[in-house]
Amino acid sequence: MPVTPHPIRLAYNANGLRSLDVGDAVRTLADLGYDGIELSLNHQHVDPWAFGPADADRLRATLERTGLTACSLATGDPHLLSDSPFEPALVDPDPAERARRLDLLQRGVRAGALIGVPLVVFSSGRRRPEVAPAQADAWFDEALAVLLDTLHDTLDAAGLPRGSTVLGIEPEPGFHYQTNAEVAAVMERTGSPDLWLSQDLGHCVVVEDDALGSLERHLPFTRHLQVEDIADRVHAHLVPGDGHVDFDAVGAVLAAGYEGWVSVELYDHDPVHREAARRSREFLREAFPGLRTPATIDLTTPAPRRERVAVPRS
Repeated sequence: MPVTPHPIRLAYNANGLRSLDVGDAVRTLADLGYDGIELSLNHQHVDPWAFGPADADRLRATLERTGLTACSLATGDPHLLSDSPFEPALVDPDPAERARRLDLLQRGVRAGALIGVPLVVFSSGRRRPEVAPAQADAWFDEALAVLLDTLHDTLDAAGLPRGSTVLGIEPEPGFHYQTNAEVAAVMERTGSPDLWLSQDLGHCVVVEDDALGSLERHLPFTRHLQVEDIADRVHAHLVPGDGHVDFDAVGAVLAAGYEGWVSVELYDHDPVHREAARRSREFLREAFPGLRTPATIDLTTPAPRRERVAVPRS
C-alpha cells in the first residue's frame, strides 16, 4: 500500500523581500499562493529597536486578512550590529560584545512572542581561532539560559502558554555550530523542551558529509526547514532547480514523516522576488509530495508540539 505523504506547509523568508514593507511582503506571498512567511529581524520588517505592540497588531491584522501564517522569526540579519557580517557573536571573546548580541536576541524573542510566531531562530556566530571550543560552548550555554528565561518571562507576562513560542538554533557554515549534530549536542546538554533545531538544506549540503542522511536523522528534532538550491557545495542560495540538490530525494525523506514548515530562503533575489518566489513554489510542488497533498491541518495555527526522543549521535 503506498504511503500517504505528510502535508507540508510552504513559506518564504522575508529576507528576500527587503524592498517591500512587511505588510506588502505578506500580501505578495499570499497572492503567490504561499501558506506562510518567515519574518526577519531587520530595519525594514521587524525592527528590534522600534517594533512595538501597535506594529504587532497591524501585522497580525494583515496576516488574518490574507490567511497567511507567520511561521517563524529569523534573527540572523548580518548587519544589525556591525558592518562586519554577523558580528559580534554569542561566542565573542569580549563580554561586552557578547552582551550586545544577547540583547538583540532578547529583543527578537520579545518581538516574536508579541507577534505570536511559534519559533524564533538564531545562530551561534563565528568562533575566533583564539577561543577554545569548550569556552565557546560555555559562553553559548550561558546566553541560551538567558534567552530561555526571557522567553518564559515574556510568555508568562502575556498570559500565553509555555511552548506557544519556542527557540530554534540554525547551524551555519563557518559558525561555531555549523552541523545538525553540533546543534543536537547543545539540545541534549540543555534538555529544554523549548529548544529545537532549525535546519537549512543548503547548509547541510555545504558542510555535511552525508547531507540527506543528516537531514533525515535530525527531522524528529526539527521545527523548521529552510530550503534553497546549491551548486558545487558553494554557500550561495539559488532558486530551487537551479543548482545540484536532489530535491526528489529530499521530498521522499520529508514525505516519510515531516509535518513542519518548509521555508524558501533567497536573500539575494529581492530585485526579482516575485519570479523567484513563483518559480520556487512551482518547482517544490513537483518535488515535495506533501505540497500536493490536500491539507489536513489548520494552516492558521502553529504545528502541534511534539515530544522529542533522545538526540542521535552522528
